[in-house]
Amino acid sequence: MKYIIGLTGLIGSGKSLATDIFRDIGVDVIDTDVIARQITVANGSAIKDIRDTFGDKYITGSGELNRSLMRELVFSDSLSRHKLEHILYPQIFAQVQNEVNKSSQSYLIVVVPLLFKSVKYINLIQRSIFIDCKEDVLIKRVTNRSGINEQDVRKILNAQMPQSLQLVLCDDIIDNNSDIISLKEQVIKLNNNYKQMFKNVSL
Repeated sequence: MKYIIGLTGLIGSGKSLATDIFRDIGVDVIDTDVIARQITVANGSAIKDIRDTFGDKYITGSGELNRSLMRELVFSDSLSRHKLEHILYPQIFAQVQNEVNKSSQSYLIVVVPLLFKSVKYINLIQRSIFIDCKEDVLIKRVTNRSGINEQDVRKILNAQMPQSLQLVLCDDIIDNNSDIISLKEQVIKLNNNYKQMFKNVSL
């Protein structure tokens, strides 16, 4: 049996940074955001369905998803968001399962931004990590990193499960309100705990 740890957090909380550290210390990481980008590049497996559902307007001249235009649509129209999810989510989940099966480690990390809203992923994992970060910090990170304005960041946050609820639902918490040294120390501590917890796992 492989033990699967679901890792989640609000946009800008530092999920990618935390998972980079897990990778650096030898843990297999499957990131659903990375898979989502892979299937929406030119000739990606989701492009035809997106074009058929939303029209050419949402595909760039080079054949990939127009992310900024789609983001604007789905965070202002819940029906469109559900249509996009219906296209992307099954393909992403199937790829996650394939990558889980390929892993030879006793435990691995699966990064899922909306982890606690998905019954499929809740049933897939054995434990969960929530990356905790203050709202003002993560808003600043996202606006600096992605060029998205504060109003749009707040729309994205409003579409996610409240931080307070995710803190209750998760098994483990990583506090990412400090610096990279603190983050790395917490990841290493969790990794040691998991290796001890799953040391007798039979693959």
